[in-house]
Amino acid sequence: MSAPQKSGPTPPVTSVQDCVDWVLSGARAPKDFKIGTEFERFALGPDGLTLPYEGHASIHTLLTRLADRHGWTPYLEAGKPIALTRGMASISLEPAGQFELSGAPFATVAEMRAELDQHLLELADVTSDLGITLSHIGFNPVNTVENCHRMPKSRYGIMRRIMPMVGTLGLDMMHLTCTVQTNMDFSSGAEAMEMMRLGHLLSPVLVALYANSPIRHGKDSGYATFRAHLWTDVDNARCDVSKFVFERSATIEDYVQWCWDVPMYFLDIAHEDGSHGHQELFDAPMTFRQFFERGFGDRRPTMADWELHASTMFPDVRLKKYLELRQCDVVPAEALPSLVALTKGIFYSPDARKEVMTLLRDGDATVNRAGLRALAAKDALGGVQGEWNLRELSAEVLKIARTSLAQQFAASGVDGKASESLDILDEIVAGQRPQFWQTVRDRWNQNPTFTALKDWP
Repeated sequence: MSAPQKSGPTPPVTSVQDCVDWVLSGARAPKDFKIGTEFERFALGPDGLTLPYEGHASIHTLLTRLADRHGWTPYLEAGKPIALTRGMASISLEPAGQFELSGAPFATVAEMRAELDQHLLELADVTSDLGITLSHIGFNPVNTVENCHRMPKSRYGIMRRIMPMVGTLGLDMMHLTCTVQTNMDFSSGAEAMEMMRLGHLLSPVLVALYANSPIRHGKDSGYATFRAHLWTDVDNARCDVSKFVFERSATIEDYVQWCWDVPMYFLDIAHEDGSHGHQELFDAPMTFRQFFERGFGDRRPTMADWELHASTMFPDVRLKKYLELRQCDVVPAEALPSLVALTKGIFYSPDARKEVMTLLRDGDATVNRAGLRALAAKDALGGVQGEWNLRELSAEVLKIARTSLAQQFAASGVDGKASESLDILDEIVAGQRPQFWQTVRDRWNQNPTFTALKDWP
């Protein structure tokens, strides 16, 4: 998740157009484009298991030490720290204690690398005497939902009750997965929708490149990325945008109208101590459109309610005041900047966007997009389906991204080493190093413990 939402009075929602305008308020000139990065990790204690919230070696200890030693400001819910903020960055918790850094938005890959290095140094400082290690892997290979630790966030308690009613794998998603995502700017509504379409066209390639979750419940899942697979049965009402997202004529209003017809999870409420939580709405879920038409008691929807609802949509590419590219498993820290470089190279160049969309046959309704994504989840770069070869497609996409980054450097004179972050992906695609998921599988087979998969320190 991103940084905690600011509280306070906000304007009422008077129409769909208000929500469209909210999205468009994020538009900025291309010269001001930046990229944000969010990534989650499993924090493991000396026993090799994920950390509880309370205790000596615990999530609470990490949050408290980071605040005390490194200038982060705690964000409390019911008197307990559940997140930290510092400048434009935040640290937050997923439902089972997955530890997430939502970095500040930067214009260059070099800046993102510097922030990542600082973050790892700070974590080393607060964990060195606790025996805590980190694992960048897309799916918890050891635990089940039932034996995961639970974080004290009210919205997660509500989601635990809702998820089994809307899909079979939602609780797995909440408690057992880790992702890396990039957040992208756009300059207009038309560009935002083109980027969204491109992001969904790219899903098979991104899923294949970053596949890193082959083990589930201690056994080979049969997927290179079980995390990518599980999204097919989490909550289709808020995951599946296929009815319009591949249409070249789709608009931001189409996306907002889709969001309005998705059932709401909860509303934000203020506690007497000044902290915030979430209120479960209904035994029978109400869509945002129904909330707008009927209200909830004496409460009418505000823009804060809309912003909260928009944050609970789960497509591969989510639209808010910026775009979120969400389909990738988290990968080891050394490879995290590669997604920023790839995003910058492909999405921030109109020529590169056009070239990739042509490669992926934009506008061809005969292509089975869901089938290609499923193929990537199962076989990663080894996936071949008719004329579609995911390794070859990935090689072409990386080539386009590298060329685009060189052109961007020639035009701006900054971030000249950005393409170096793509080296690790090029080596994987060329077969010069194993895919992320293969390394996990091999290390697990040699030593089936969570600590065998740690990659820091």
